[in-house]
Amino acid sequence: MKIRFDSPKEHHPTQDNGMQVLYAPGKRLAFRLRWYLIVLLILIPPAWLAARYGLDLIRVEAPALVRLPTLEVRAMQPGQIAELKVQVGDHVQPGAPLLQMDNPEWRLRLNLLQGQDEAVVAGSPEVVTRNRQVLQRLVDRAAQRVREVRGLLARQAATQGELLDAQNQLDNREAERLAWERSVTGGSSDLRYQQQQRREAHWLQQRLQQMQVTAAEAARVAEVVAAPGENVGPGTLLMRLERTGPAQLWVYLDPKDVRYSTPGTPLDVRLPDGSWTHATVINPAESANPLPSDLRKPFSSPTRGLMVPASFDAALDSAWRIDSLPVRVRFARDDWRTWFGLDA
Repeated sequence: MKIRFDSPKEHHPTQDNGMQVLYAPGKRLAFRLRWYLIVLLILIPPAWLAARYGLDLIRVEAPALVRLPTLEVRAMQPGQIAELKVQVGDHVQPGAPLLQMDNPEWRLRLNLLQGQDEAVVAGSPEVVTRNRQVLQRLVDRAAQRVREVRGLLARQAATQGELLDAQNQLDNREAERLAWERSVTGGSSDLRYQQQQRREAHWLQQRLQQMQVTAAEAARVAEVVAAPGENVGPGTLLMRLERTGPAQLWVYLDPKDVRYSTPGTPLDVRLPDGSWTHATVINPAESANPLPSDLRKPFSSPTRGLMVPASFDAALDSAWRIDSLPVRVRFARDDWRTWFGLDA
């Protein structure tokens, strides 16, 4: 088939074989618009790529996370979570109770020490006299048993072993009486033992009073890790609190753009609603961390970014004070003047 570009219809589009065609102008316009649309669809991808390349020449983009200052609450003493005083989302003031802990072993030991102390203090003279008489009777019976065994041994009715057992029993009874007499009269060793028990009881009381965990400053409860009835040790994470301080940015900067991590470098932050705000780099990059999965671009391999901290120039709106909120940041390129030779 031969294509001709000098068809008579090109010169007389409203006629067909000498007849006037009424719909020809509209049909011709439809064909023209169709071709324009096809050309537009073909040009959109390269135009988009060219625009992206051009924008990359004048700006540097990087993913970032909004990070709020947090405070970790950890257990200072071993114990058991008795009661949680707050829930996630609660706002607390300094000194507000967060949770109550308990240590059953410490409490049992304290009760035993206090019971022994009360028993010594509450001892009446009548009770002391009766105890002395009972112990003395036990000693007398043991001595009488020794005399009887010796008499039987003299008549060859007992053995030397039985006499030895009787003497050991007498020695035990006398040792029990001596220990009790020293505890009643307040011997030096018993006094030291009682003082040691009192100090231990005082130490246990102080530790049990410190089992209540309170807030050190005004904050918001962001996460509760511990659960009632759980046994925890010293240093165990109990909950996280969000401080009321200004929010910060953690920018995952491409290593090739490390020059933008200089303190004082300005950047623009695009919030999820499309609005923009300004921030400034406060510290240089000190580590390279893998990008979180929600910050990676589609079909891109996992990469590492330089962790660059930045602070907002103005206070962040309360609607966006969300920890780990993903945002995009832009740096203005500072090397375009070199490309065009303007610095020469």
